[in-house]
Formats: sequence, C-alpha cells, structure tokens
Amino acid sequence: MLELERTGHGFSAEGITALDEIRSNYATQVADDNTHQTDVTLEVGVTPRTITIKGIFPEDSSPMIGSCWDIVSDPTKWFPIGWPEQGWIHRRSADPAIPGDEPVVDAFPRLQTQTPANSVDLETLRQVTEPGRYERGSCYYEQGSVTGIEFVDDSLQATVQGSRPYEVQVTLSEGSYVSGQCSCPDDTVPCKHIVAAVLASGDIEAVGDGQSVDALLEEAAAKEL
Repeated sequence: MLELERTGHGFSAEGITALDEIRSNYATQVADDNTHQTDVTLEVGVTPRTITIKGIFPEDSSPMIGSCWDIVSDPTKWFPIGWPEQGWIHRRSADPAIPGDEPVVDAFPRLQTQTPANSVDLETLRQVTEPGRYERGSCYYEQGSVTGIEFVDDSLQATVQGSRPYEVQVTLSEGSYVSGQCSCPDDTVPCKHIVAAVLASGDIEAVGDGQSVDALLEEAAAKEL
C-alpha cells in the first residue's frame, strides 16, 4: 500500500489520471506473476486529499514512490482546499477540476481579523504558557489554522492544523484559560495548539448559558440550527 498526501491540498483530476496510469502500468507489470494475488487498485480519499494505491509488492514500494514523485511534487497536479489562509473551499462531492466558489476567508471569518477578541484573557494565557509555545500558537491563530471550533458554555472544542490536524479541548471561565487537552505529542500543557484554540475562542459566540442541549435545540431558530 502506498498513500500520498499533501497538507492543505487535493489532487486535481489531471493528477489523479496521471497516478492511475502509473497504477495501470504496474498492474500490467505484475499480471503474469503468480505470486501476486491481489488487484492493484487506486482509491481517492475525500476532498480528494489522499490517494492510496494498493496491491504493491513491498519490494516495489520505493520504485513506485519514485514513479509517483514527479506528479506529487508538481504543483499543477494539486489545488488548494483552504489551509491555512488561501485558496477556495471545495465540496467533497465537487469535481476536483472545477474551482470552488466559496473563499476561505468567508468560511472562516477570523482570517480577516487575525486579532484575538477583547473577550479573551491574554494575560492569564501568557502566564501559564511557555513563551515559545505562546508565540507559535499565536502564529497558528493568525494563519487561520483553527477550524471546526465549537463553544458551549465554558467548553471549547476545535481542530488545529499543525503538521497534521490535532483535536483540542479547552475549559474556559469568563474568557480565561482553565485547562486543556490536545491530541498532539507535546506533553507540555498548554501546547501551541491549545493556545491557538483559546485565541480563536473570541471569534465565535458561546452558546449554552447553563441550558441543556435539548433546551437549546427546542428554542433555536432554523437559521441558528
């Protein structure tokens, strides 16, 4: 199996076709080899951010990577999918050859401000964070790396795009950081991803105010839902 991916981009239709041609050539190469018992397939991931080629002999993995490298390293074989601050949002079902029509800054308005809201207690956050991590977290926030953010009562959940997407959970009290968890390998808390999520907390309005989820759903208008 060989999986190809480029952070923040999806394969164009031209790139997918070129990679499938490599898959087809390899399938022809091993067609008469009785020890090769599986089909050689190409699977396109959602977005389409990843390409997976299955049915490769382990000893052929390196040559296959070499064959794919010219395509993977060619920027014309990709299109941006909105990370961190440029390009267009592409729907999963869209033809990758057709540019998206929703600018990233419209989908994530905090990219337009890049400044933490006054409701965020920056002083407390600075006091509990190692300076280097605070600065890197600030850069992540300013680049728009915080997505999928949800803020209910004092609980904040967000996805922060670092070398890969990391899931962050934070507890706040009146805008002040209380505690946090992150799926990244950094054992120091708060890490840079937590910092970025806290800074982004002021970009959205928290819901809840002590109400249960059921009560919120019953009272919410269709537009709010």
